[in-house]
Amino acid sequence: MGATVGCLVIVWLLALPEPLYPEPFNIVWFLLLGSSLLQTSFEGLLLLDTSMLYLVTWLVTGIAVAPFSRSNWNALRTAMWVGLFLALFRTASILIIDPSFWSSPIRNVSLISLFAACLITAPLSLASCIPIRMSAAWLLSSKAIPPEKIETVCECGAVFKSRPLLCSECGRSLAAPDAVQTT
Repeated sequence: MGATVGCLVIVWLLALPEPLYPEPFNIVWFLLLGSSLLQTSFEGLLLLDTSMLYLVTWLVTGIAVAPFSRSNWNALRTAMWVGLFLALFRTASILIIDPSFWSSPIRNVSLISLFAACLITAPLSLASCIPIRMSAAWLLSSKAIPPEKIETVCECGAVFKSRPLLCSECGRSLAAPDAVQTT
């Protein structure tokens, strides 16, 4: 989902026209073109014209994947999944445009550099994912109701953090009214 959101946002922000893909693939042109653009995020971030657009795209991508992250480590894994899907969409785009790429002698090196670039740029989404995840965790934890305090005190002075039937010190029955229960 994060890869799809990122592709949509970058294509929308750059206001790119629909490229010419063959007939069944023109439906998902934004995924194919957006993955190509997000693969080159470092170049886009270094250009003054597009740096804010790429930054906003990665921040929105982080916002989209934040609900699926339970911890910081999970957020990093989610970012890596986003990078993997971007690389797969980019590979599909290359193969649709140029089917001879698969039999070219530089295919392996190109695929390694493509996947490396996508996996290296994907953690840019963590800039917004981790703060949102931490804020959501804080909000949810602050609304948690503390459990009821359970304490039972026997006549012999033994204190239990539960409601036992018998005192382990003197053997008295604590279910009877002679036990003092405090809550």
